Order: sequence, then structure tokens, then C-alpha cells
Amino acid sequence: MMQDAPIENPVTAEPPVGGRALAFAGLTPRRRSQLAQLGIITTLDLLNWLPRRYEQFQNGLPITQIKAGQMVTVQGMVVQTRLHRRRPMRFEALLEDASGRCVLTWFNRRDLADKIKPETLLHAAGKAGTYKGRIQLVQPEIKLVEKIEAVPPRDGIEPVYPASADLSKRFIADLVAQHLEECLADIVEWFSEAYLLERHLIPLRQAYRRLHQPTSTPEIVRAQRTIAYHEIILFQLALEIRRYHQKHSTVAEKLRTDDRVDQRIRALIPFELTPAQNRVIADLRRDLSHRDPMNRLLQGDVGSGKTVVALYAMLMAVAAGKQTALLAPTELLAEQHFESISHLLSGSRVQVELLTAGAAPAKRADIIARLKSGELHLVIGTHALLSDPVEFGHLALLVVDEQHKFGVQQRAMLRHRQANVHTLVMTATPIPRTLAMTYFGDLDVSIIDGLPPGRHPVITRKVTSEQLPEVYQYMQQQIRDGRQVYVVAPAIEDGVSELDSVTAVLTDLTRHLPTDIRVEPMHSRLAAEQRHQTMDQFRAGHIHVLVSTTIIEVGVDVPNATIMLIRQAERFGLAQLHQLRGRIGRSNLKSVCILCSDDDSDEAKARLDALVKNASGFRVAEEDLRLRGMGEMVGTRQSGMPEFLFPDFLLEIPFLQMTRRDAAVVIAADPHLIAPENARLRHEVYRRYESTLLLADVA
Repeated sequence: MMQDAPIENPVTAEPPVGGRALAFAGLTPRRRSQLAQLGIITTLDLLNWLPRRYEQFQNGLPITQIKAGQMVTVQGMVVQTRLHRRRPMRFEALLEDASGRCVLTWFNRRDLADKIKPETLLHAAGKAGTYKGRIQLVQPEIKLVEKIEAVPPRDGIEPVYPASADLSKRFIADLVAQHLEECLADIVEWFSEAYLLERHLIPLRQAYRRLHQPTSTPEIVRAQRTIAYHEIILFQLALEIRRYHQKHSTVAEKLRTDDRVDQRIRALIPFELTPAQNRVIADLRRDLSHRDPMNRLLQGDVGSGKTVVALYAMLMAVAAGKQTALLAPTELLAEQHFESISHLLSGSRVQVELLTAGAAPAKRADIIARLKSGELHLVIGTHALLSDPVEFGHLALLVVDEQHKFGVQQRAMLRHRQANVHTLVMTATPIPRTLAMTYFGDLDVSIIDGLPPGRHPVITRKVTSEQLPEVYQYMQQQIRDGRQVYVVAPAIEDGVSELDSVTAVLTDLTRHLPTDIRVEPMHSRLAAEQRHQTMDQFRAGHIHVLVSTTIIEVGVDVPNATIMLIRQAERFGLAQLHQLRGRIGRSNLKSVCILCSDDDSDEAKARLDALVKNASGFRVAEEDLRLRGMGEMVGTRQSGMPEFLFPDFLLEIPFLQMTRRDAAVVIAADPHLIAPENARLRHEVYRRYESTLLLADVA
């Protein structure tokens, strides 16, 4: 085996090049301090303070020709002003040109009443709307003039910069415009013009100039694409370096995959596997027959049969005389896995145990001893498996269920301790981080597409709290027909902000449902024994409605439950909502998930509509990625875009594939980026990602 070379830190030899400190003539210490609060300290910081958006102005249109929605410049004489003192306080000026009149409106600008008087001549620029049938510009930028000019000074595309309470967008725009060339002089090109041209990109210096002084929309897009490429290829290089070190420093157990082992494993499964399950098993057999550690994501919607496929892989390890561990995020899910796997393996010689934080000390000590000796073949547990006393004699395979529920540092710890094991991660909904890692190729992916025979997709509907009486009527009718219901609330007790609570929902349901319909709570503050009793009674059909927190998100299987009502659905993440929805639709009965929300914000509507329209976990995850961001993929944040200037390009799969191919070519030829032509790339990669490179493959 080739020994892994140490990761050298080139930054210590070459200081980070971040541009020169801002020292422009006329820039006061106070202004420098205010800029520093925004993170603008150097010339490159200022270049990277990119416009938030661009405004295309229609120049010098007569007022009567202006249409709502246009960005316009108008000029004329103020014929009337009015200061409205009642909240919200606003100042209005009626502006007239030769064709007609429009209203200029400012909120919380009492000072303008002393500045703008009737017969004042001015230019105004802003977005046109309508007010009482008349064109209106709200919060326009203005310039008082001595006379009306033939052509107003505002024309073309203008950048709009993020601002602060101390620094206006106009101040920042003027600062950039005055010192752009000086800042551009500090740009160092990374790639040759020929290299960039082949990828339809432009030099960095030219890209920044076009973003700050644009003349057309296509110019802006090409410049954004160029900067996105430079940023994303650094990330791809970081991943390639991590993959290279992982491949050349670890060797996993090569497991038997012959037909005899296959037949012995299938004999323990009391039903025929679906074609999709068999396809995934073929992937696993191929991976496990090699010495390179498997790092595979198994994605399938709830109820698609992921656990049986994972069990097949675990039994391959057992057949080879090795151990395997299944890690679950909650005790409830760990217990569910233990019950189902123990049932499937009853009568076999496979030794299976459950290890959770709640295990009795004597039982825990016995399990830990048997794990260390190698006597115990398969252990199922929660984060208790991550604790220091737990050692494995011959661990060959680690299966992590609902992997996104484990912290990145937790997963890194486990991978560090068990670096030479095959890893299979399972999820019903890849959260943005996982989906992003999939796009970047850091994980091999297997998908169980489709549901088992007889299953139907869950119907999802959105309602407001005003429609709850109708929902309760529907629930009552379904319960009379023998069905059961989940109701999910975001809090356990009253008094937590404005959240609906389990206790409040219980009261509401008791008021609306007949007394013979049994409603019971389920949440983490109940004693474990009480939770188990409640779930047993719900499975048996003695409880009609289970009012719960997200504790039922995973690990609960009650085929007779066909309705789920989620209160304040906007409070939950998309991945979480999809997981909750997966608690129903687990039989051949029609199932309905009802999302109750009174939040009419665009963001809430977009997220809930995504769930209503998409039954597939991958489609939900793609929407989640688009709406919420993909997380810090080589760091520890789980949501929000990485710190890229143009993260939207992360959603363009061909673009990502290009950056990954380019990075792979570089690292294949120069794994440590020590060649002189890669000095700039080496410096930038380590400057940005050195501290987190070791977390890059924990997904």
C-alpha cells in the first residue's frame, strides 16, 4: 500500500493574498471602521462586495408612458407636497412634467419636507408602481436641479449594492466606481486565457469589471459564471485531495459475495425482494468485494425497503466472520430496527443486540465486552455507539440510518475511529447537504425507486386554521371507518413563543371530537415505559388519534394510520415534513397528509407547495436545496449556502460536473498541488479549506 504523504500547509510559507488595506484618499477612519463592520477591509474585499441585484433604467420616459414595474428616471416640477404624520409616517410629492403627474413617496423621511417644496425641480429614479390609479415611485433616489435637462443623467444598467445603517448603497456604489481600477490591479489570474476560453469563461479581472460596471445582462451572467467556477473548483480540489488521501491511506475488509452467501442471506428474508432492491444489492455486493472502503448513499422513500437491503449488506459482513453496526439517531428508531431485524433473524445463529444510552449498566457492560471480543455479530444503537468505552473486535461495515440527524462532528468522530470500514448511509430524504455531496460525487448513490406492490403515494393538502373544523369532520369520518390519525405539533407545552403545543391541540381535539374517540399524547418528556405503552396501544388500534411532536418522525410503523395533520407546518423543514408524511401510506389504503399553516409569506408558501406537488424524496430534496441552500459541505454547518458568491451555479449539474472533472485531472497529475503551475491553486485551496478538509467525506 502506498503510504499517504502528510498534508503540507503552504500558507505558512506564503501569506494569504487578500489585497491591500483600504487607504483611499478621502476615506476617513470612521468610514473605514464602518466598512470593516461589513467585512470590507482590503481591496479584494471591496471587489467581492458584489451587487445584490441590477436595475435597468428606462431613461427619460414621459410620466404618462410609464408602466408599473419599470425602473425609470423621471424629471419635472414638484407641484404639491404633503407630510403624513400618522404611522407609518410618510412624505409625498406630486411631480409634474409636460405629459402628466406622478406621486413620489418616502417613508420615515421627515427631513425631505424641508428640502422639497412646490416649484422644486428634480430628477427621481426608482421602481414604478400605482397608487389610486396614478403612477407612484416609492423611496426613489432624487437629485435637485436648477433646470430640466434634455436627457436625465440616469441610464442603462445600475448595480445595487448591499448596504448597512451607516453606509448607503449609493455611498458603496460611488466608492467602488471611484476605485475600481485600483482594486482590479490586485487581482492575480489563476488560469490562462486559452483555458478559460475553452470553458466559455473570461479572465477574473475582466469578470469583476463587468459585474461592477455592466453594460448587458449576458455580460453579467458570464462574469458570474467565471467567478463561480473559480470558487467551486477550489472546493472540488479540496474534495479530490480528501478522496486521494482517503483512498491511499485506508484499506477495508474484502467481503465474500459468492452465490452461496447470497442464497443463505435470502433464505432469512421471508418475502421476495423488488427489482429495485435487487439492483441496489448488486451495487453493495460490488462495493464490498473490493478493498477500497465503500462510501455509499442509499436513498428510498419511507417504506421502500431500505432496511432489508442494509440487512443484506450487514449479513455479508457476518458471513465473512466480521462485525457490523447500525447507527440510528433516536432510541425509538433504534428499537424499531432491533425489533424488525431480530424478527427476521430469529432462528439464525446471528447474535444481535441493542445498545442505547438507556441500557442497564450490567447489560451495557456485557454488550461492550462481547463487541470487543468479536462474539457479538450485529449491534444496533444510538449515539451510545460513539462513546469511548465501545470497541469492536472486527468491525467491517457501518450502516448509518437517517444520517443527517447526526452532527457532522459526531460522524467525523466515528469515521476517524473506524476509518477502515465500509460505510452505508441511508435516508428517505437527502437533505441539501447530502444531495450536494451526491452532486459533487463524494458519495456513490443507490436509489430504491418506487414503493412495494400495493402501496400508493400519499395525497398532500394545504389548509389554514379556519378550515380545521372541516378537517376534524374528515378525521372523525375516517376513524368511524376504522382508520387512525397522527396530529403533529411543533411544541410540547403551552408558553413556547406562539407555537401550537401538544397540550393545546389535545384540548382542541377533545372539544371537536366525540368522547368515544380516544386521543393520547406522545412526546419526549413522557417516561420511556409510557411511550412504549402508548405506541403499543396505538399499533393495536385502541388509540384513535396520536397527538405528537416530531418524535414519531422515524421508527414508527402503523399501517392502519392513514391521516396526518401537521399544525403550523411552516415551522418544520422540508426534509422533516417529508419524513413525517412517511408515517402514513404504509399499506394499500388511501392516505392523506394535511399541512395546516396561516403563514402567507412567499417563503412558507414555496416550501409547503413543494411538498404538496412532490411525493418523491429526491424531488423534495432538490426543492429544499433550491430554497434553503446546501450547507457547508466541508465544514459543520448543515444548512444555508456555502460561502460562495454565486451559489445558484451549484444547482447546474453540467457546470458542477465540469468543475469536478477539471479538479480530478489536476489532482491525478499533482495530488499535493506542489507543481509550480499549481502554486496559486494550492495556496487558495489550503487558505480556504485547510481546517475542514478532514470533514469533507463525512456525509
